Amino acid sequence: MTDDVHERIGFREIDQDGNAVPAVSPHAPDPAHQAQGLRAVNPFIVALWALDLVLLGFCIWTLNESAQPTATSTAGGGIPWNFLLLSTLPYGLLAFLLLTAALLFWHAAAWQKRRPTR
Repeated sequence: MTDDVHERIGFREIDQDGNAVPAVSPHAPDPAHQAQGLRAVNPFIVALWALDLVLLGFCIWTLNESAQPTATSTAGGGIPWNFLLLSTLPYGLLAFLLLTAALLFWHAAAWQKRRPTR
């Protein structure tokens, strides 16, 4: 077995069992790190995607509730639900769109970082 990196120096590394360890060149990436097939999932990104889906569900429910109000929407004599829902809908849609765009930019940056540079 030839080991170009360490044969020039004149020594080889061995592990605790006496087996030769492959040479590591400072100019070549470590093959052990490239062999990792599983990537860890970022729990914060998963939580943000869940929040994004909740915001989308809220916006869809708000539009549906304001178009076809239920019997409980004006019960109690307080402020009508339609007014409350429609006043929060623009902010919910804005938050949904901004969060979706931010997550997509994050995924694009992570994808670009994983690609080899030319």
